[in-house]
Parts: sequence; structure tokens; C-alpha cells
Amino acid sequence: AWPGSVDTLVLSQIALAGAAALAALAFPAIVPAVATRFGAFVGHAILVILRSIPEFMLAFIFVQVFGPSMLPAILALALHNGAIIAHLLGRQASGLALRPDAPRGLTLWAWELFPRIGGNFWALCLYRWEIILRESAIMGLLGIGTLGYYIQSNVQQLRLDRVVALLLVSILLTLLIDRISR
Repeated sequence: AWPGSVDTLVLSQIALAGAAALAALAFPAIVPAVATRFGAFVGHAILVILRSIPEFMLAFIFVQVFGPSMLPAILALALHNGAIIAHLLGRQASGLALRPDAPRGLTLWAWELFPRIGGNFWALCLYRWEIILRESAIMGLLGIGTLGYYIQSNVQQLRLDRVVALLLVSILLTLLIDRISR
């Protein structure tokens, strides 16, 4: 369980960092005060597409392009979860009451919007971390060395005692991340 647990944790943390970076940079794309009305429409369409495609499907496509490594799973999880967080933050930022003399464009994002929703940004990132961890374990079914890979290989060999033990480890990891994110 140790190699799968370590790989699952590493993959989930890197994917979380990618999702957070994407969300912080992409949420202004749906705020009309930053991106104009047309830009907000285009940004919203892109975020809807990215969050609508299941991360497992994205990972499968990336495995075909990059081969079975952590990179496809990291990209898939970061894109999907980053788009979800960016959409939620963008909706919240669009509803904020701005001063009449508020700046426009990137200055508005950097000096008013992001500082005002920073607490919610971190709360959403920590909430999605638990989900990313569970999805990271499942990515093993695509040949990536997370807990899912070890579970699948033990199911194929009919070693059900090891499958149960690995599932328990997966549950314990999820509970640990849930406790940390609280």
C-alpha cells in the first residue's frame, strides 16, 4: 500500500496546485468588469466545457498522448477541478458590489476581486482536495501507479484480502485529507 499511497498523495497535491493556479488565473475570464461582456461569454463557455468533460475521460485522452505516467492524471484533474473552482469564484466575483471608481481589467482582478474572495478560494481548493485525492486513486485503472492500480492488479489475481486492505488504506487517506482540509 505504501508506494500507491505515496503516489496518490503526490499526484493529488500536484493536481491541487495546478487546479488552484488555473482557478486563480481563469476566474476573471467570466467577470464582465475584467473581461468585457463578450470575453466573459467566451470564458464561461471554455470553463463549462472543461468542467463538463469527466476527468477520467480527460486522463484517458492524455494517457494516449503522453503515455501512462502521472502527467496525464495531473493535467486532467487540474483542468477539471480548476475549471469548477474558477466557475464558482467567477460567479461570486461577478456578484460583488464594486465602487463606482473601481479599476477595470487585470487591476480589478489583482487589487480588488482576488483579495475579497481569497478566503472562499482557499476553502474551495481544500474542499476539492479531498475529491482530487479520491479521483487520483481511481486513476490507477488507467495504468498510473496510484492505489487504484494496486487494487486492480490484486483483483485480477483474486487476492481479495489485499483488495480490502488497499480499500481501507484509501478510506484512511481520504479521512486524513478531510481532517486536514477542515
